[in-house]
Amino acid sequence: MPLYLGIDAGGTKTDCAISNGAELLGQATGESCKAARVGEEVASRNLQHVIVQACEAAKVKPFEVHQVCIGIAGASVPGTEAWAQNVIHELITGKITVVGDHVIAHRAAFGMMPGLLVIAGTGSIAYGRNQKGETGRAGGWGPLVSDEGSAFWIGKEAVAAALHAWDKGRNNGLLSAISASWNVSAPEEVIRIANFEARLKFPGLASVIATAAEQGDPVAQNVLERAGTELAGLAGAVIGRLWPLDGAARVAMAGGVLQGSAITRGTFHKALKTQYPTATVSFAYVRPVMGALEIAAERVVGQFRRN
Repeated sequence: MPLYLGIDAGGTKTDCAISNGAELLGQATGESCKAARVGEEVASRNLQHVIVQACEAAKVKPFEVHQVCIGIAGASVPGTEAWAQNVIHELITGKITVVGDHVIAHRAAFGMMPGLLVIAGTGSIAYGRNQKGETGRAGGWGPLVSDEGSAFWIGKEAVAAALHAWDKGRNNGLLSAISASWNVSAPEEVIRIANFEARLKFPGLASVIATAAEQGDPVAQNVLERAGTELAGLAGAVIGRLWPLDGAARVAMAGGVLQGSAITRGTFHKALKTQYPTATVSFAYVRPVMGALEIAAERVVGQFRRN
């Protein structure tokens, strides 16, 4: 019986699972293998480590895996696919398919059915496919020019809001929470980190901001509400192109921001329904690696049919 492996290479963590088509044999979660965030050497080590862990959990050897599908942000960026292929091929000799992380997440949420998925993790993107098979996306162009409503965006906006409040001499619990998270004591140190270590530090603030918002911090609440509005804007842009007549899209959510913040989810839902009342929004948990497994399984079936 063929074995296939799915990988969700997220910006915060790497999720890996192995199946034989009848059952889930093993799975493992490790640190990020996003080279842009942790560097190519660390990313390669993290990716291989989680693959080995998943194989150990499944009680199989890496060379026994027939097909791999990895979903990774920036899959279309030159060099990303080749890097992933090379790193995985050091362990696995089977076929490897590299796709965008939004592709595996959409498959996990909808299978082969039409629908719109909004992902808000380290980055953000809205990706949909309609009844005609037409696809469309909005956002996901990187943290410096896009990724609205993402963990990076939330961290950036929260630091800016906290510093603006500090400029005005206001009692600033949010700035204290950010300082504590970064293990610094002075606003000047927060400013230094924000300007020189943003890619590493901003995404990790999303959970800090969510906690502050739950405790009643109005600045944190405002940032999370704006994140929900931004994400609804991304979803609306895709609905307008793929479901222009009635807006009756099925919408699902994935990623730590939407799944971890009730404020962001609620604002997203309200803003999207205001613009597109006929859209149906699901709050069900979506695990993208399951979509990667489905795609890997398809490729295995196709391979064995050809042989």
